[in-house]
Amino acid sequence: MIKYRPIITIADENNQEVVSDFLERLRQQSFHSVKAKMHLLFILRALDLLTVTPLSVLQDNVEITIDLDGMERTKRYEIVKPLGVKPIYELRYGLNENEHLRFTFFPFFYDGVESYVFVKVFKKTKQPPSDETDQMRDLTYQMFQRVLANPELYLKGED
Repeated sequence: MIKYRPIITIADENNQEVVSDFLERLRQQSFHSVKAKMHLLFILRALDLLTVTPLSVLQDNVEITIDLDGMERTKRYEIVKPLGVKPIYELRYGLNENEHLRFTFFPFFYDGVESYVFVKVFKKTKQPPSDETDQMRDLTYQMFQRVLANPELYLKGED
């Protein structure tokens, strides 16, 4: 039997819904840009996989295939990576050779259901070098602590 783990996005420490806002902006861009549509489809497929695949499996190279206007596109990469502070992970997606999206999240068990709670999204670049991973990991961990202390404030009514 496949275990389903819902995806939840929550407001960050600044009360900003950065993950859902980012995905909505990308969705809006996808109406006018094939590239944005491709990125959105890959990210949504990765999120779908996350809901039904154990984290340990997604830490290996996994193949994702999407259908982009009748053409199959495939990527193979490590979708999920632990960030060294338990229980914080990142969902990974490469926009191109230089830019890489990262979504930080943590597993959370509440009201009999294990979910993945997403807090932050950011872009890493090779040129110019930019890597906010440690900062975003730490901010996500702080949100994990807040959710742990008061889960009903953040998770009540989520499906």
